[in-house]
Amino acid sequence: MDDRTRKAGKISSILQDFCDGELMSYTCLDFGCGRGVISAHLAKIFKLVIGIDLEIAAIRIAENLKPQKSESPYYIFGNGYTLPFTDGTFDVVICAQVYEHMTDPQEMVNEIARVLKPGGFCFFSGPNRLAIMEEHYWLPFLSWLPHKIATFYMKIMKRGNVYDVYSLTYWQLNRIWSDFKIIDYSLKLLREPHDFSVEERVEKYSFIRFLPNWLLKALRPYYPNYNWIVIKPV
Repeated sequence: MDDRTRKAGKISSILQDFCDGELMSYTCLDFGCGRGVISAHLAKIFKLVIGIDLEIAAIRIAENLKPQKSESPYYIFGNGYTLPFTDGTFDVVICAQVYEHMTDPQEMVNEIARVLKPGGFCFFSGPNRLAIMEEHYWLPFLSWLPHKIATFYMKIMKRGNVYDVYSLTYWQLNRIWSDFKIIDYSLKLLREPHDFSVEERVEKYSFIRFLPNWLLKALRPYYPNYNWIVIKPV
């Protein structure tokens, strides 16, 4: 099972847990859909899924992989800062591992808020700047560094020429979503990995099961990655 398929299973499990399985009447936007692996998975549980991405090549691949060209999910090319939808179009937005590629994540959040219906929600996941191992280039402490120094670090380690990831800290992420109610699933995934299709990842850190909840909660600002449901006010 590839990484995108595992992520699709995790997202689907979290959404169904949060909504108690009632999703078939909902419309969903997959923000930054890439090649459509997650969108295709979500189309099985939503009334309608639309995937949007800035990479036209990825959109073409997603379209070609659709078994039925006339059915959901639908894919469109678009900019995450100016989504081509009217206010309050969607019940749910998926924003999975996307924010760190945006130079202005607050504008991204504002646009997601605009297209969500009042009381609608967004599944949000993304890396923590304070993660010890940076997950895109797999270099320790890479995201801790200023971008110029991080780029130099990447070059000498032969991992690329430009560090183009803009991860935020736990406190900064809370700030950009401050108008929303945040429900953090991160701890629940650590405690119940089999229920959320993350057992392969969590079982690498089997010592976690021996840590008390109070300690895991205290360590939340240092989790490598976050999985949240963020709810727009009515």
